[in-house]
Amino acid sequence: MPSQLQGLDSNMKGRLRTGLAVLGTLLLPLPLLGLCALMLMKTLQETSRVQEPVVIPMLHPVEREGTLTYGRECQNDSDCDPRLRCFFSMVLQSSYCTDSRCMTDKECPEGFSCQTYTADDERALLKACSRVGDRKEGEECEVLTVESDSGCERGLLCQGWCGRPCTPGSPATCPEGFFCHASREGAVCQPTCEGRACPDGQRCIDVGGKRSVCAQVHGTDCQAVACGPGQDCSARTYPWAPGEVWMQCSQTCELEGKPPCPEGTACAVHRCRPVCSPDGGAPCAERFECTSHPNQPAVCAPDVADQSPP
Repeated sequence: MPSQLQGLDSNMKGRLRTGLAVLGTLLLPLPLLGLCALMLMKTLQETSRVQEPVVIPMLHPVEREGTLTYGRECQNDSDCDPRLRCFFSMVLQSSYCTDSRCMTDKECPEGFSCQTYTADDERALLKACSRVGDRKEGEECEVLTVESDSGCERGLLCQGWCGRPCTPGSPATCPEGFFCHASREGAVCQPTCEGRACPDGQRCIDVGGKRSVCAQVHGTDCQAVACGPGQDCSARTYPWAPGEVWMQCSQTCELEGKPPCPEGTACAVHRCRPVCSPDGGAPCAERFECTSHPNQPAVCAPDVADQSPP
């Protein structure tokens, strides 16, 4: 009997040693896994810091003029003083070296407000004065504009469409019919008509970036009926024509690898558009007009000239 107990005790000791060895093998990687997790968290934090946009400060006038490259045309930031950034102006249609021209509305002239824009490097942010305009909340706007017809009312920010500032993740910070759109320039309420009824004669139109607005469609409603092979749906809206959208099915042209325009169309701004006759022989669709440029065929384009800014 004692010998049997001794054998049993030996077996238990053997199993215990085996169990401890297995447990040790399982626990051995834990410190390594913990170290890897810490390194991963540190990397993510550093990446977040790198990607976090930086607002370029507003320099003192004397310091600004001393940069030598201020106001000069540029292609990228390397063409500018380190304190400046290369910025494309929608007004001038060119890029130039600049700092922020304001931090708040107080630094802007009467009738302007301080707005935030992304520099050409798409990392830094610049602040500049933009015209306070007539566009109401939910209407299309143009950034850094000098025209009141395309600028937002005071208190609103322009991110393609006028909206009030909001807090991401807090839907209540936007009014009904809007959602909080977060971007590098900040979070702004943007319009949506999804799931909502539009006025008679209008329907809910996708205008990009999850935005949608109620509008009357001029041309082919290619968001409702798909375009033909090789064609894309073009939906054009204009700040000075709220509640209207011009649609056309067209294909890309005059770019590498793109075929020539089909018969009855001509290339205008890299899109094949219907050819027309200024004398009315080949008319355009309703609310489209026949436009022509020197040495180019006349094509049909949205008829919004009579409503555009002077």
